[in-house]
Order: sequence, then structure tokens, then C-alpha cells
Amino acid sequence: MKISTFILFLFISVELLAQTSINEARQEPIRSRVTVSGIITNGAELGPIRYIQDDSGGIGIYDNDNLSGIQRGDSITVTGELYDFNSLLEISPVASFSVHASGQQLPAPQEISVIDISEDYEAELVRINNVEIVNAGGQFAGNENYSFTDGNETAELRINASSPLVGQAIPTGTFDLVSICSQYYSTYQLLPRDADDFIFDTNIQLTTALEAVETTTSSITVEWNTDVDGSSEIRYGSIMEESALTAYASGQSAVSSDEYTHQAKVTGLESSEIVYIQAFSVNEGDTAFSAIGAFVSNSNSSGDIKVYFNTEIDETYAETTVAPNIDDFMADTLAAYISRANESIDFCIYNINNSKISDALNAAYDRGVTIRFITCESTSHASVYDLNDNIPVLERPELNEGGIMHNKFIVFDANSANANAAWVWSGSTNLTPDQLTHDSNNMIFIQDQSLAKVYQVEFEEMWGSNTMQPDAENAKFGADKIKNTPHQLLIGGKLVSCYFSPSDNTNQQLINSINTADFGLDIETMLMTRSDLANAIIDAYNRGVNVNVLMEEENEYTPSFLGSTLPDNKYVLDDAAGMLHHKVALIDANNADSDPQVITGSHNWSNSANDRNDENTLIVHDADIANQYYQQFAYRFQLNNGSLVLSTKIIQSTSIKVYPNPTKGRLAINADRAIARISIFNSTGSKIAELLPNENTAEFNLPSNSSGLFLLKVELNNGDYNTYKILKK
Repeated sequence: MKISTFILFLFISVELLAQTSINEARQEPIRSRVTVSGIITNGAELGPIRYIQDDSGGIGIYDNDNLSGIQRGDSITVTGELYDFNSLLEISPVASFSVHASGQQLPAPQEISVIDISEDYEAELVRINNVEIVNAGGQFAGNENYSFTDGNETAELRINASSPLVGQAIPTGTFDLVSICSQYYSTYQLLPRDADDFIFDTNIQLTTALEAVETTTSSITVEWNTDVDGSSEIRYGSIMEESALTAYASGQSAVSSDEYTHQAKVTGLESSEIVYIQAFSVNEGDTAFSAIGAFVSNSNSSGDIKVYFNTEIDETYAETTVAPNIDDFMADTLAAYISRANESIDFCIYNINNSKISDALNAAYDRGVTIRFITCESTSHASVYDLNDNIPVLERPELNEGGIMHNKFIVFDANSANANAAWVWSGSTNLTPDQLTHDSNNMIFIQDQSLAKVYQVEFEEMWGSNTMQPDAENAKFGADKIKNTPHQLLIGGKLVSCYFSPSDNTNQQLINSINTADFGLDIETMLMTRSDLANAIIDAYNRGVNVNVLMEEENEYTPSFLGSTLPDNKYVLDDAAGMLHHKVALIDANNADSDPQVITGSHNWSNSANDRNDENTLIVHDADIANQYYQQFAYRFQLNNGSLVLSTKIIQSTSIKVYPNPTKGRLAINADRAIARISIFNSTGSKIAELLPNENTAEFNLPSNSSGLFLLKVELNNGDYNTYKILKK
């Protein structure tokens, strides 16, 4: 008995001696085995990583397989190896861990200033008071950094793809910020966990970004939400500066489920007029301002949209219009549009080597058309040297942060008195021999003066002036550009969205569109290196969407789980002649009642396109245009032995009832047979809960810690299923 007691005492003593404080563990060499105890300061909102903190310091813990159940406030002991991940010290892999208690009080954040952010506070909770986000506005995107400042120093905060902040309004004005201090190579960055980490000393706050809910040729109605009631007011003007917002209008508010929705209208506009609007609401002497947003009134143009492909299409899939395969005549087609320009051409191209196009530009100049031309300094553009010497040309210089001017767009007659003279050309093709005749590409022409003026704003930001001559010193490229263009347009009765990189978080816009897929998702892109895009595709597949992916190639940065998750005949690498150069996604292209969409433009699905390059992206909500793109996709996907099976299993609403919608949180489901499974997805497409009722009815609560859009997949025991978009107030 005495021997057993001694052995037990010795074992406990060894374990206690092996355990060290976190600060002591941080001093050990990389790959040392350490054991630490502390309180977890984050949950799944930062992805797989967890941060643990004790009285001496903090450290990251990374184990993708074993830590998913660890939550904020858990008291744990963990053993593993020290690992340097891009200059962030972690315990990884984890050899063992034990949870002692849950719901424990978190360590108090250390109050520091922006200039103090450093290794001294790595992996610890910190608080910085009186800061604001630089160029705030719009919504948070996943896997993106945002600059914030205290008025003297500037630092970075990062929003993880798993964060509940994704899709939430970026706060404006001054606030106190609580975050975990982290590091990525030489950059220290703060990681806010949720909206509670933004602390405001005001009575009223905006809870959504400013957006247009109705546009006409003479008016724009905007909407925003606040957390308490307040006035509904806007100020606006024609220049994106607060001092230029000299016109005012008042509106009205309505309350629903503790959300206060405000609307106000700008009237007396001209057609295709761009206006900059800032909303504000006043409550008990405090004022909450939105960021300044860019909006545009509707045009008087026809809204005609024409698309062209230079490779085969499968017209057996045509619903209304047979997609035009113009083979080797892309240059001739573009030259024909150039020849019809009467007043102005703003030409923006990554590289060009085609005499038909340069000849057409010279002929346009000779007949009095004003031409401005932007290209990229770091690539070949032989035909630029064939242009008339009087045509001004600006090259994007090579910048320290890298990136290229990768756009392919042209604006025709943006300011013409004839609204039908205005066109925008975009798509995937560069203007070189291989791109025009051999590689698989698409072109899209849109006749709309509002869109032409939006693209003109982007062009002139890079041009540096609104005159014929460029101002190189004032020209903005890459990350120097700001959010100054409208995004949502009503064109010929169709919703068309346009985004420019890197100012507009285009990858998040792609994810948002992918997350709306109910039936089909078809991807045709040269490359994909963003894991958040791959995750959105996988999430769509997991919720029953018919997913087909065709890519030109894989590289070391392609998320490997995409190919390993999708069936072989649903994930196909292109082996046909020529390069697959599209940057296309089709959402519900075969379901006219489910908001069919086409995504196209110059934007590759990569970090460079999102963060450094000058790019443009169009999202067209139209069944006929989506079907034309689908005809081209179907041909090439099947040419590469892809299996194109249309989604027909999803049943329609009569046999499954889901109510109420919108809901305050509780849902009821009735069906005419047993419900096998209910899967709940958040607005980013990630599954957050699953129920197995095995009965004809089910009642349950949506997660209580967030509101917004949820996706529901209800599966019956006969294999039928349906998907629903649920709005939680």
C-alpha cells in the first residue's frame, strides 16, 4: 500500500513538474514538447485554431481534427509540440488535452495602444480604445484584412472566413476594439471574434450597410438598419467627399423584431446619374453615420446583352437563344463595335497584339472619337505601338506590393445624348492571337449608360483625371483605389452587379453568389487558389446542389480537398486544345425560378486578383444569358469526360411546410412522410447543425447567437429533399 501511494505521488509530481506556464513554454526551442493550462479565448469563429491564455501569456493551439469541440471559456490542459507557423508560435500537433471546466471567465483584455501591438502580446486578448476602420463601408468579407487607426498609428485586423462578422456591416466612426493579437510573417494583426468585440460609446449604431432597395431613372431609395429607433436622414452629392454632400432628405423607419429599418429617397435625378449618399440616424443626441455609398439611377438604354464564345457550344441545351460561337472572329466582332463608336472610347486591357483592333482604334480617332488607353507596364502590348501617337496611353507601373493591371474592359460613348450608344465590353479574353482564336474565352457586351458611367469612374480613378490626358501622379492602381463605384444596377429589367478589385472584396461577392445556389453550380475557371471559394463550393455540394467544376490546371496552391471531395466526373481538369481562360460561374442556370446568375470578367479566383490586381467582375441575373453560358460549359465539360447530370430530385413546396419565415428563432416543419434529416447552414454555407427527427413533424430553434440568413435542407425518408432560405430577425 505504501509502495502504491509513493508511485502515485511520483507520477503526479512528474506531471506537475512537466507542466509550465505559457510564458515559460514560449521560451522553449521549436519542436519542444510542452504542457500548458489556461482558458480558451475563442471558438470556431476563428476557424480550427484556438488561443489559450494564463496569467503569464498566451499561445495558439492548432489541431484540425481534435479541437473542434473546444469553446471559448473552456479551462483545459494541453500537451504538444511547439511549431512556428508563419511566425505565429503554436502548439501543433496536439498530443493530448483535457477539459477541466467550461464557461469560465475569460482573462481581462490588456489595454494597449496601436503602437504597442507586437510579440509582447501575441496570442493574448487586448483592447485598444478610440479607433476607427480606414475607408469603412460595405460588409466584412472572410479571409480579409482591414486597416484601423487611432489617428496616429495604423494596424491591421483580420476577419476569418468562419467569422460571424462575415456579411455584417463594417462599423463606421470611433469604437473600442477587443481582439486576440496574432501574427502572420512580419505583420501583427488583431482577430476580433464577433460583433461584441466592437464596443461603442453611443446610444445608436447601424447594424447593416447602406444599400439601394429601389432605383428609377429619377430616384434612388436607400435602406439601413439600426439597433434602436432614431431619425431617418441622408445627405448626398455628386462627389465622394463629406464636404460635397450638401443636399439632405428625410425618410421614415419601421420596427420589426427589435430591428429598426430606415428608408430615404433621393429624387430629381437625371437618368444614369451617379450620386454619393451617407445615411445617419439620431437618438438622444447621438448620431450614427453610415459610410458614404455610391449609387446610380437607371438608364434609358435598351439593356441589350450580347455574349460571344470562340469555342464550341452544345445547342441541345439551348432554352431560348443558341449561344453564338464566333470561332476566330472575336477580333472582328470587337473591331465592329469600335467602328460604331461616335464620341468616346475608354480602353483598358492587360495585353494586346492584334492589328484589326489597333487599326479600328486609329480609324475611330481619325473620325473624331476621343480615345483614352490604359494597359500594364509589365506585360507585352505590341499593338499599343501601332496606335496613333496622339492617342494617350497610361501604363500601370510596377508597385511595391506587386499585382498587375489585368482588366479587359472597354467603355463606348458613356456620355452620349443617345442612351443606346453607350456600351460596355468585358469578359475573359486578352487581345492576343492565342487568346482570340485558340484559347477558350468569352466576351460580353452590355448596352447600358448607367453601367458605362460606372466603368468610367473606375477608368478615371486609374487614369488619374477626368480629362483627355492622364495624370500619372494622381493615378490609383491596386490597393490605392477606394470604394467609389455603384455595384447594383437594374439593366433592361435585369439585376446586374459589378465589382472592381481590389477595392470591392470581389472574392466575397463570388462566395455570396455561390451561397445562393439551390439546384446547380457550374464553375469554369482557369485556376483556383482560394480555400474560401473552394469551401463555398463544397458547402453547396454538401447541401445537395448539383456541382460541376472545370479548371485549366491545378497547382501547389489549389485547395486539395476540392478534388478529393467532389466525385471524379464532377471535378475535371481541362485537356482540350488551347487554354481554358474563362473566369465563369453559373448559379442555377437550369432553374429559371431560382435566380439564374452568370459570373464573368477578368478576375481569376486567386489572392492576387482579389488583393493586388486591377480587375472587373460582372454578375448577371438572367435565365437566357445563364443558359447561353451553360451551352458553352456543357460542351467543354463533357468533352473532358465530365458527367453533366441535371438536378431533378429536389421537390417543390407542396409536400413540405416550413414556418414561420421570417422567424424570431423557432421553426416548425410538417411533411407528408417522415423527415429523415434536417441540415442547417449559416449564411456562409457552413453546416452548423443537423437533426434526425424520423417523424412527419419537427420543431426546433435556430442558433440563438446570430440573426440573418440561414439555409435549411429538409430530406424525407424516400430520398426527396428541398432547400429553404430562412430569415431570422
